[in-house]
Amino acid sequence: MRFLNALVLAFFMVFGALLPVMAAEWVPEIYLRGLDQASQGKYSQGKKIFQEILASDPFYDRAVRCLKIIDDLESRKITDDTASHLFKGLSHYYRDRFPEALAEADLALKINPRYARAYNVRGGFYYGTAKYDQAIADFDRALEIDPAFAVSYYNRGCAFLQIRQYDRAKADFDRAVELEPKYYSAYHNRGILYFQKGQYFWALADFNRALEIHPKLPEGHLNQALTFEEVGKEQEAVAAYKKFLQYATPAHTREVEYARKRLGVLEK
Repeated sequence: MRFLNALVLAFFMVFGALLPVMAAEWVPEIYLRGLDQASQGKYSQGKKIFQEILASDPFYDRAVRCLKIIDDLESRKITDDTASHLFKGLSHYYRDRFPEALAEADLALKINPRYARAYNVRGGFYYGTAKYDQAIADFDRALEIDPAFAVSYYNRGCAFLQIRQYDRAKADFDRAVELEPKYYSAYHNRGILYFQKGQYFWALADFNRALEIHPKLPEGHLNQALTFEEVGKEQEAVAAYKKFLQYATPAHTREVEYARKRLGVLEK
């Protein structure tokens, strides 16, 4: 079976692309600036930056998740300190300072132990360090507090997928798209699940659905290409690899190299 690249957890997540590494993936500098502003209590400045990101890329889910935290702050569902600790945690996480990220999430939850988004964020930190049991426990807690929290279903599904509990992962992805029918990363990762089970046509259906919603999703095109190869559709695979190369980001160094090698073979 070929390498298949999953999307990262959704927390503020849905991050974007999940590479199977322990370090946080590349993120644009402008997003880090937004996190830094918000972590210093400059929420209006951070909000403006996140809104600017979404104006240029409506699918940048990290910014969406950050704006939801700020919305909760503005509606007084959480305190300034809770929000500040979460943004500090995110800033640490994306700079590969994992112990500091977890410490900040712990502080946020000490202040507000009933805040579902804080459990979701901390679960994402655990997920990013391959502590899947702890991640699942935090996503469970988030869903106990908010049973309609689609992002936590998605995140928990990703964790179950990592430990090969496919039935539980599928149930969570199914629930995520039931709650949010345009949840492209949930369709995408359910496609990965089908791929790993050898159900390639079901996988293609989900990758296609994800790409209908988000046509510039790099991972969707790459995984579509890999699946086309598995079912012997080489011309379609070539087109999908080229689409992937068109939309790849600096996070996809290894995948770009792989796609170019495959194109060299398929186009001979």
